[in-house]
Amino acid sequence: MSAGLVGALIGLAVAVVDYFALRLLASRVDLPETKRVLNITGLSQFVLLPVIGYFVAPLFTGD
Repeated sequence: MSAGLVGALIGLAVAVVDYFALRLLASRVDLPETKRVLNITGLSQFVLLPVIGYFVAPLFTGD
């Protein structure tokens, strides 16, 4: 398994944890605009964190 793939998997795991944390936070907020922003942020991290992990992990391993 390449370093990029490991980094993407770690990024995906962090995105899942962060998604549930942001959903919990959104359930406690009163403003609907803030809820929407928190939900969009959580969903966008499913794309951004694995991509960032794919490119950053090889930098740490030297590949």
